[in-house]
Amino acid sequence: MEKILKYTRKTQGDAPDKALVAIHGWKGNRNSMVPLIPSFNIKNTAYFFPEAPYQVNGKPEEYSWSYQKSEGNWEVDEPTKLLQKFFSELFSQFDSENVYVMGFSQGGLVCLDMVLHLEQPLGGVFPIAGFLRDPEIEKNRCHPNQLSTPVVICHGRADDRVPAEYSKKAFQLLHNQGANVELLLYNGKHKIGIECIRRMKEIILQK
Repeated sequence: MEKILKYTRKTQGDAPDKALVAIHGWKGNRNSMVPLIPSFNIKNTAYFFPEAPYQVNGKPEEYSWSYQKSEGNWEVDEPTKLLQKFFSELFSQFDSENVYVMGFSQGGLVCLDMVLHLEQPLGGVFPIAGFLRDPEIEKNRCHPNQLSTPVVICHGRADDRVPAEYSKKAFQLLHNQGANVELLLYNGKHKIGIECIRRMKEIILQK
């Protein structure tokens, strides 16, 4: 049976002309990041909260964007196809450059490993406390059409779950490729810093 990517949609304003997609982390779900809406409070915006396809340990409220098929071998093809279909449908509703994508922890991995490889240029991509799956492999880290897309990589300096070094490595690889990328480190552990939200709002409100 083919999997379907479930998501929650919330809207601020009567005629949204831009979209913010928030991708949850490991053991999250489509409602995990809904409480962020008041922090953004951007008028005429549709918020999308996709839910990962794989349950974690059979728990109905905990999901993952991947699972280990064998030692060192993780499933990425199916979630990539599901997300590509989701974004294709989203781009039929919004101009791709009015679509902004943030991801926390494993969701940051999704931003770095999948979202930046979409062909359609985006308004901004914001991986938070994330990491690259294979940082040592020599390959392009984003689609050429995303080189001008603002990418803000955010990470708490004292993160005790995903070391900030992972984001520093991702920044360096994207910078070396010529991407429009910046690194924002903030005080704190494995969380979304208010400094990160402020920077995202600045980029979204530039248009």
